[in-house]
Amino acid sequence: MEVRPATRDDRVDIESVARRSLRTSYSLSPATLETLVEQYFSAEALDGRVDDPDALLLVAEDEGDVHGFAEVDAEDTLRWLHVDPAARGRGAGTALMDRVTAELAEREVPVTARVLDAASEGRGFLERFGLTRTGTASLELDGETVPEHVYAPTGSEPDAGEPTVEVPATVDVDGGETTVDRDDEVPGTDAPFLGLYERASDDSRWGFLCSECGSTDVSAGGLERLACGNCGNLHRADQWDEAYL
Repeated sequence: MEVRPATRDDRVDIESVARRSLRTSYSLSPATLETLVEQYFSAEALDGRVDDPDALLLVAEDEGDVHGFAEVDAEDTLRWLHVDPAARGRGAGTALMDRVTAELAEREVPVTARVLDAASEGRGFLERFGLTRTGTASLELDGETVPEHVYAPTGSEPDAGEPTVEVPATVDVDGGETTVDRDDEVPGTDAPFLGLYERASDDSRWGFLCSECGSTDVSAGGLERLACGNCGNLHRADQWDEAYL
């Protein structure tokens, strides 16, 4: 399996591999899948990235056929790695990952990656190469935000007791301004949940800010269970801190 830099002549093959891989291994609606392919993998979308000297777009080729591709963006993050389902098991994914690792080693940066939450197999593949989920991010897709998982070398996981995002003093919710209370903190699996109040002096909590992703889409269930609808951060009933004892 040969891994080489992609050229403009590879654009049609890259789009085809992406579509088949997304259709097979991602929990996406047909409309979302086509939007994703059009926005990121169409010939027009690939034009600038093929020629970008700060990015890295590679293809895995065997006997003249492109079986997969990987892309590292200008911030040295592995954004995409797809292998044609019909060619899986032949080493294309491993060859691509090995080449990405070697390229980033030359730049003296560790391998970090982002994978869509909808991926059913990508996370396990990354873990085989010593990467661990360390946070969340999001992908802009036709005006909508699609959640992603961030992966980095094992041992670089952030402290779940500290916010991952920069915490604002106030947050606009439903057209109104709410105050974030850093002292009203509930532990989460990835980062704390912080109480939201209509006024700084108000004793009535409006809701919560997820400090893993910055979302206010936090639902509350029985026994004080909290769940972020954007990134999946959780506070389970058995996660008590000293404030609950």
